[in-house]
Amino acid sequence: MEAVLRKKHLFVDDGEPHGTVVLNWHGTPEEEFTYFAEAFHIVAKEAAAKLRENPRFGLHGFPLDDFQAYPIVFLYRHALELYMKAVILTGGPMLIVKGKAPVDRLRLMKTHSLEFLRREIERIFTAYEWEWDLGIPHFRTVEEFRETIAEFQAVDAGSYAFRYPIDTKGSASLKSHFRFNLFEFCEILDGLFLTLQGAVIGAYEELQGTYEAMAEAHL
Repeated sequence: MEAVLRKKHLFVDDGEPHGTVVLNWHGTPEEEFTYFAEAFHIVAKEAAAKLRENPRFGLHGFPLDDFQAYPIVFLYRHALELYMKAVILTGGPMLIVKGKAPVDRLRLMKTHSLEFLRREIERIFTAYEWEWDLGIPHFRTVEEFRETIAEFQAVDAGSYAFRYPIDTKGSASLKSHFRFNLFEFCEILDGLFLTLQGAVIGAYEELQGTYEAMAEAHL
């Protein structure tokens, strides 16, 4: 008698520990933006590191290999968006404490605009009275931060340029012969991500300290 072949399913727990993952276990998904960002960043860095091991990757390599840059850049862009949103969500309550306009959470959740997120990040830094000398290459001033975000926004305003070859109007997502060094791109954002991670931690800790001080003042 022929064995009955079981239909494979995409999302199934087959009881095999190796490879089985558990998602959304944290219980507070709004606090998981940093975890999501780190995960996308890790995968992107590993992919870029693998390409770096190939001495012929780039102008002297096989042209079709260049297509591997697309998912890496997309993953970096998505990680950047997630890190920025993490800072805004974590530090946003300080705007209210300081009597400033609160974060538009509905717009925050819907937008992919790095420029909008950059403006909100600057409001958060101002509310915390943080200095803009981030102490890392490429981001020693707020102007350098603005320039980098503006450059990315100009190339990929809606987070689609590195996901599809054409846009919704049928035009090329990137200009013809769009040329850049993938490894330098990654190095710049690697440094910024460390700063944004630190901002999330700092915003949370300082906010908790502020709440405690306010509570003691009302005793």
